Amino acid sequence: MLNDELSNWLKEGESERLAFRLFFGHETIETLTAFANSHGGVLLLGISELKEIKGIPDAKENINQWFQEIHTRTTPRLLPHIELIEIEEKIVVYISVAEYPVKPVAFEGRYYKRSSKSTRELSVREAIDFRKQTIDSGWDTNSRPNKTITDLSFRKLYRQIERISRKKQCPPEEPLTFLRKYGLAEGDAITNACWLLFLPGEESETAVELGRFSSPTVTSDTLTLKTDLFTEAEETMRFICKHIGKETQADEPVQWQYPLEAVRELVVNMIIHRDYNSDYNSIIKIFDGYIEFYNSGALPDDLSIKQLSSNGYISRPRNRQIAELFKDAGMFDEYGSGIRQICTAFVNCGLRPPEFIKLPGRLIVRVFGDTSPIRRETEKQESADPTDTVDDDFDKADDIENIDNVDNVVDFADTESTPPNNSSDRERRILALIIEDNRIPLNEIALKLAVSKRTVLRDIKKMKKEKILERIGSEKTGHWKINPDSLS
Repeated sequence: MLNDELSNWLKEGESERLAFRLFFGHETIETLTAFANSHGGVLLLGISELKEIKGIPDAKENINQWFQEIHTRTTPRLLPHIELIEIEEKIVVYISVAEYPVKPVAFEGRYYKRSSKSTRELSVREAIDFRKQTIDSGWDTNSRPNKTITDLSFRKLYRQIERISRKKQCPPEEPLTFLRKYGLAEGDAITNACWLLFLPGEESETAVELGRFSSPTVTSDTLTLKTDLFTEAEETMRFICKHIGKETQADEPVQWQYPLEAVRELVVNMIIHRDYNSDYNSIIKIFDGYIEFYNSGALPDDLSIKQLSSNGYISRPRNRQIAELFKDAGMFDEYGSGIRQICTAFVNCGLRPPEFIKLPGRLIVRVFGDTSPIRRETEKQESADPTDTVDDDFDKADDIENIDNVDNVVDFADTESTPPNNSSDRERRILALIIEDNRIPLNEIALKLAVSKRTVLRDIKKMKKEKILERIGSEKTGHWKINPDSLS
């Protein structure tokens, strides 16, 4: 694919988003920084400005070193995508960077911007204005009504100043200097972000509802947090860790039911991308084998679920001041890398990748954990039930399809209207769904009935034994067939 693109790039020549360089050097990183400060771009090593393909003979041996050099010498640190392209028996190096959401990005303390075919350095004043334009454009940067610096918790403020100074390996700043540097305060006035980050007590705008569900409609433990955002992230993770399985063996690290770093990334994403003007609270529901994260704030209209899950998008934090403080405090690594890291972490643990559900005004993420008996005592008890054994291949094959348009997702407010958990009644409802769509995935049945997938599988197995239901074709592409006599 890149080989095909290369011929088009050579025809087009250098532009605002495309540059050629014969070899890797300072100019390479300057140009990549300029791309990040503009609209992103591609740099091709081994091609002259006259479009001559010279190649880079030692590219394979140096690719990791180049990646590290770009990553460590830029601030904030860039994560370039690098690939090798072979053409005319020569190696060309493809390096791309996306537009950075919080600008400007610096290379060794200097700032650059791409203009037409050239890269130019920004003056100090231009860099300050540039940052102001990209930061001061959202709700979190607006002034907080009736609140001033004196209303903040200085204990919390000092704690984060020390945390950021350790992360950046620099001396701690004075509180007022710190707040003004990040644009969190001007005079005595503070921004919305500043208040949510360092508020002393409770604030309904930050409310997060946490629930551990022992069944689809019954909670065994709940917690509502209304504190500052840093504390909220820590307390949310504490609640999740309390209610998920773990395996401990002598001289071995703890193995959790879910990859904790990926779960932490999801929690942080909820906080920095949340619409704090919305009437919806953030909600996290923990079930035996999966967790659902409900967050207020719709995805941008031009961002699809497919782009989100494939990482084919430019990160645009809804709350840029909050995002910048969280990043500098080490709460996440790089803008735009979170979803990719989350999906990779689950796949590397042998788990299903997360599912993303786009709803009006909200985004739901569902993650699946290790439900093997050794993980949870409850799973051990369930595995003793001979009716609860299911075909693992069938289970893995059934993925949610067309997830962008899911419109039946259970919320805390919906649980009162959920039908009784009666097996025969549930079986009739499963058959009704199959009559409506004989290719309906198991996940969607479970979603519509507000029960676990395990419960649906148990019911279906029972109906298959009773010759009520039959599966025609493969689990992935086949369909359901209902015995007509069973409907009489």
